[in-house]
Amino acid sequence: MYTSTPPDTTPAGMRLYQGEVSDIASALPLLTAYRAFYGLPTDTATLAAYLQARLSAGEATLWLASQAEQPVAVALCYRGYSTLSLARNDLLHDLYVAPAWRRHGIAAALLRAIQHSIPPGGSLWLETAHSNHSAQALYLGMGFVPDTAFLTMSWQRPADL
Repeated sequence: MYTSTPPDTTPAGMRLYQGEVSDIASALPLLTAYRAFYGLPTDTATLAAYLQARLSAGEATLWLASQAEQPVAVALCYRGYSTLSLARNDLLHDLYVAPAWRRHGIAAALLRAIQHSIPPGGSLWLETAHSNHSAQALYLGMGFVPDTAFLTMSWQRPADL
């Protein structure tokens, strides 16, 4: 778990900030590209409505990195809580950096900003594809530890249930 404040290594001219509902339109191109990266189609109106609902209800936090007022990276965290730790347990569900801006330290800077927003005693969880070795290296380098105690499973409700 990340426990100390690093020297500021945010790339020059980069603005990192927690987005608002008003930033959804700026984030949509990045989130559409993120979904395409995972082979998913995107209806931007549906995606915008989904984000509007999550942000308005305080269920998600939108993070953006911008260069010259143009968003170049996006992250979405979903707030959760744990009965086991009796603390906040946020999930970094989405992190995407535009291809032209990769390998500039933007993902690490955005992660540091998110880590600093977690309250003392809270934790930040994430999941990534088993094949995404570059992301795994970044996460390990930033203090994330692979879970060895729990097996992650998922279930999706079929439409006819």
